[in-house]
Amino acid sequence: MRTLFAPATGSLPRSWRLTRVQTASCGMGGGEEIAAELLAQIQVCQNAADLADRPGDPPAGRAELRSVLAPPYRGRRFVHLAHDHYGRLLGYARLGVYSAFHHELAHGALTVHPAARRHGVGSALLGALAASAKANGRGRLVLDGPRNAATDGFARSWGLHVGGCDLRSRLDLNSAALHAKLATVLPEQRQGRAGNLLPMRWAGACPEYLLDALIDTLDSLHADPDDPGVTPFTEAEVRHRERAAWSAGLREYTACLLDPATGRMAALSTAHTADGMRGEQNETVVVPEYRGRGLAIRVKAYLVSELLTAEPNLRVLDTYNAVSNTRILAVNRSLGFEPVDTHAAWTLAI
Repeated sequence: MRTLFAPATGSLPRSWRLTRVQTASCGMGGGEEIAAELLAQIQVCQNAADLADRPGDPPAGRAELRSVLAPPYRGRRFVHLAHDHYGRLLGYARLGVYSAFHHELAHGALTVHPAARRHGVGSALLGALAASAKANGRGRLVLDGPRNAATDGFARSWGLHVGGCDLRSRLDLNSAALHAKLATVLPEQRQGRAGNLLPMRWAGACPEYLLDALIDTLDSLHADPDDPGVTPFTEAEVRHRERAAWSAGLREYTACLLDPATGRMAALSTAHTADGMRGEQNETVVVPEYRGRGLAIRVKAYLVSELLTAEPNLRVLDTYNAVSNTRILAVNRSLGFEPVDTHAAWTLAI
């Protein structure tokens, strides 16, 4: 789930106060869980914002919110809160400072209740995010947010620029066309037409005997030997991600195509759900040496097939992909994903 940032429409002015709490520091000596009462306030704020900005989307559940408020990687996550003098939550922002990957970056997002927009709440939260990122030794702040006229104007006023854009696409899991597509793709895979690769899947934590192969495959997507600020995956990082998802209440699923001759994962695709109705498809990776063989659509189809069995009430599956990644967008269209909206990674030098 991507939370939103920036005001869009105005309403009644309110006085408010800004606080900051550290909600977790998992992997660095332990940490505290966000209080149930505060999580309930955040849920009300987020669902009000989604109703205004993303009409038709299912409301965010608490497990889903817990997952975005806890660090997905080893490190710390802070939550900044804007309250009025009655103690009502007008907006919140999260900041991630991680020990893996881009060491100079802090990652954030902010949400403002529709009733509190255009009264400086978003600006104060963004200021708090920037100050917190700087205090934690980071030189750049990256914010996830929707790309529209309101966020463009807000970003310009703060000197933010777009570092990249993702297209959010949605798959209707009850579509007859999807089931027809799966019926054509999966038999080919079972008959070995994916190059004698072995389809495998698991729910939750990766089996120990596949962990090294999983790390190698993830590194082919995330690691960059030419960028010393990007560190490879480790067993500790993978296990942390799994524990964080489990603690939040997410149910995770992974499908892969294994090369039995080498023990390598040629391709993998992952997804999770919090409420059993809406899912999010995460990484889809094809290792460079195996590309050009149609494996992306096969592994994604295999994952979707497993989701339909494991989560029979799942209605939709969302995914985010770079707008420049024409190959994976074509794979998505072939499976039946439809574009929903565009999200930007806004960058601020601090």
